[in-house]
Amino acid sequence: MTSPTVLLIEDQEWTARSIETILRHAEFAVFKTYTGRQGLEVARKVDPDLVLVDRHLPDMSGGDVIKELKQLRSIGATTPIAIITGGPVTQAEKLDLLRVGAWEIFVSPFDPEELSLRVNTWANAKQEAARLEEESLVDSLTGAYNFDGLSRRVREIVAESRRYERPMACIVLGEPLPGENGDRNKPSENDVDRRVVDTLREVCRVSDAVGRVRDREFLVVAPSTDDSGAAVLVKRILEALDASVAEIPIRAGVFSLKRSPKEPLDITDLLGPATAALRRAQQGDDRVSFQSFQAN
Repeated sequence: MTSPTVLLIEDQEWTARSIETILRHAEFAVFKTYTGRQGLEVARKVDPDLVLVDRHLPDMSGGDVIKELKQLRSIGATTPIAIITGGPVTQAEKLDLLRVGAWEIFVSPFDPEELSLRVNTWANAKQEAARLEEESLVDSLTGAYNFDGLSRRVREIVAESRRYERPMACIVLGEPLPGENGDRNKPSENDVDRRVVDTLREVCRVSDAVGRVRDREFLVVAPSTDDSGAAVLVKRILEALDASVAEIPIRAGVFSLKRSPKEPLDITDLLGPATAALRRAQQGDDRVSFQSFQAN
């Protein structure tokens, strides 16, 4: 595992330095901020394994910071958040902080060993939970997204498309229909699937979602990609696959949207039309079949 990342939101310089020293000595990566707003901005970018928040910050209370942290995509239910304070805390105040999501309240002066051990336990648990979650979203054979992983990534892409009124495209790739290319069991299905995914990763952008839907059927969802962009992308993909998987003439179905409709879309709304286009390509003479949708 990589070094756990701790986001420290503390306006008192001496306290911040003391905690930072303790955590760095225990080999934590520490991001230090001094206001609630700064902390929230950093949390959006670094995906911390643990957050330590001062109870009283110049711009907002620690409890309010926790409430806003809980709304961030980078802060999940498994991300520990603890309050740090230099003053006494009543039982009612403690319960209020626990209700909004604090895992613990540390009162200064801190015992360095106790703080280090607790933070280490929480951060390691967070990293393990993240690892297990990632494994549940990734195809074990190829390392690409599985259906669940694609579903989550598609929700993010659709939300961005709707927010900024941007186009998007969905490309489904598959082998020829049985009988068109001889014995489909040769070469090894696993070997082909791995080579296809490796090729897609080389050709596609980092922002594109690449996944395996089923054996020898793959999906690419490309944000900010219009009809012409989709045509260029699928051409580039097929040319690369002709080199890496030359023994199988991969077919493609493309479904593009000039912009996302007002109604929410999920992966099936994209996969259905793109798969239908793929089936047309598999049954016809063309390697690629296109379908476009114009949202109202």
